[in-house]
Amino acid sequence: MTGGNCGSASRQRRQRLFYEACIPALLLALLACRYGVPPNSNSTVLCAVALILSLSSLVLRLVWSSEDSTHPHVYRPGADDGAVWGSLLVPISVLATSVGAAEASADFIPGASRLYPAIVLSLGMSVTFTAHYQWSRIRKTALYVEASCFIWALWLACTIAIGYAGKAALGDTFGLVQSIAVLLIASAAQHAWRNEILRSLPRSFTIGEAAVFTQGLALVAVDFAIQMGYRLQTDSPDSEYWEPHMHVLCLEAVVLGLWMAGSVLARVMATGVLGKRARRGVPGLMVLGSVFGGFGVLALALVSYISQIHPIRWILATTFGSPAHIAVLAYWLALLAVAGAVYAVAQGDVSESTKFMLHVKRKSYHVLAALMFVPGLVYARPLLYMGFAVAVAGFVVAECMRALDLGPCSTSIDAFMRRFIDYRDAGPVVTAHFYLLLGCALPVWLGHGSVSNLAGVLSLGIADTAASLVGMKLGRVRWPGTAKTVEGTVGFCLSLLAAIGVVLWLLKGGEGVGWYWYALVSVVVGVLEALTEQNDNLVVPLCMYALMQALP
Repeated sequence: MTGGNCGSASRQRRQRLFYEACIPALLLALLACRYGVPPNSNSTVLCAVALILSLSSLVLRLVWSSEDSTHPHVYRPGADDGAVWGSLLVPISVLATSVGAAEASADFIPGASRLYPAIVLSLGMSVTFTAHYQWSRIRKTALYVEASCFIWALWLACTIAIGYAGKAALGDTFGLVQSIAVLLIASAAQHAWRNEILRSLPRSFTIGEAAVFTQGLALVAVDFAIQMGYRLQTDSPDSEYWEPHMHVLCLEAVVLGLWMAGSVLARVMATGVLGKRARRGVPGLMVLGSVFGGFGVLALALVSYISQIHPIRWILATTFGSPAHIAVLAYWLALLAVAGAVYAVAQGDVSESTKFMLHVKRKSYHVLAALMFVPGLVYARPLLYMGFAVAVAGFVVAECMRALDLGPCSTSIDAFMRRFIDYRDAGPVVTAHFYLLLGCALPVWLGHGSVSNLAGVLSLGIADTAASLVGMKLGRVRWPGTAKTVEGTVGFCLSLLAAIGVVLWLLKGGEGVGWYWYALVSVVVGVLEALTEQNDNLVVPLCMYALMQALP
């Protein structure tokens, strides 16, 4: 490729990434205005900080190159650094949930009204991440001193403003200093976790993807710690209050337990305490079971202590508590049995398949997700909520077995996973199945809506599959600087709009919202899927969820 062609391709890429950055920046600004108007003393402050964050993200994309040549061995190849998404995606998701919830502006109490402190913490962590990223990029420039003063002065002003608003979130016992201290601790924790993930799992994430993951983890950890603090101060907790919110508490315990168990297990295996043969035998399986089992028991004990509700009984009652739940469970088992039989018949031909047929087999998991999760949301939402948590736990355990070569099944799991990986799985862990599951689960966990809860299922299970197959068969015109085609994007938009219409018909919803709004959502999400270099299984569902919540 000549120098002129290289320069043209680079300009096209920079333009495409700027247009991509405009989508989350404008979306955050829209959600911030909807949250902060009509104004009150706290919502106006948070709205202003969110608008500053949106503008900073566009400046970030305009000024700095999207590539980070200083750490090519750390970040996932074939993608920009994703710093814009690391700054905006978590605040977008939290604000979207707040806009769609009736109690969005309520003061902090345990349970469903956790949205206000989540907004405060997410904005605080994002502001700190953005300031640190900008500062790290100017350290070798001529305007280092002047730019550093401006960046950190703006960060300090935003942090104080967020801390002022955070006093309402953390209760009467917290003043401005204590509120800012909580923000700084959460920001420092997610910064340390992000660096640890990038160091221990090189080439698996962009910095933005790692930032999104660790910001979400920090939100869960802080909220769980607050619930524990309230329980320690209360002699007689209200178990009747916790009954409808047990799914939130159990989910937080599962997430934290998996994080700690995976971290401990990785460190234990790094010491070389087990040889290769022992890892693949019973000793490796015993280590795996003891670590995850121990943290599982600890998580259940903490849930029981906070809520004064027996978690095992609650899980059984939720699973088998109604005929609809039992029917959905039977449907899931039958669907999995059919999918397993189809895979068993077709697996012998994978190595000889054409590229198109292999792509069809990969996308069949997206279709399977749609077939499983749509009936679950319509007829058994609590079961689906809990089922996603169980599925995430199973995926984490299976990936630990594969990546650490633990147990006699590790080789089979590795062979299965490697049949369907793509260029984004360049690191030591296979992330494709995690992103697919989380992309479907996060809109359901965030709640507050009908079609918006199915943002992941519809965008990934239906629209993304249609875009891939239409693009491979009919695609001729490519988006500048990408392998994706305009025809594939058209297929994405049309199939997504049709899927939304079917779900609205099933749920008998959508009254008061014109079809043109859903068409706009489909187009914006389709264009984002075509432009982004981040993992679309993560950013596309959350942006669609936020857009659906922002509908007038």
